Amino acid sequence: MAQWYTQLIFSGNTFLGDSLEGWQEVEGILPPGLNGVDRVTAVIVSGYSLYGQLHGYYALGVSHIAIDPASGKAYYLSEQSALHQAPLDSLTPIQMTMIRDWLSHHYPAAWENSTDVFKRSLEMERK
Repeated sequence: MAQWYTQLIFSGNTFLGDSLEGWQEVEGILPPGLNGVDRVTAVIVSGYSLYGQLHGYYALGVSHIAIDPASGKAYYLSEQSALHQAPLDSLTPIQMTMIRDWLSHHYPAAWENSTDVFKRSLEMERK
């Protein structure tokens, strides 16, 4: 078995794509006093594959990133974000729906094989 992952990127409730290309080198935590930044949310989806086939998902990691349009530099908004451990509650219901839809449509077998706990983590009303 091998680990699999992808990153889903959002600007507000707009889905930007499934890659962080161009922002791979985040500079650290947002320095105080830097204003006028663009904010994006990166959701890392972890899964597992066997013989090159994705079989299921098991975890989500959330980061919030600020991009300085003047310099192009990217910064995490907090220590939690730097560790991809921002709370799932920091995602909007629209973002959660888009993530669930993307995962279930792009890799339906992996979605079906995922645990109920993982699927419930993307429900709008978590119990």
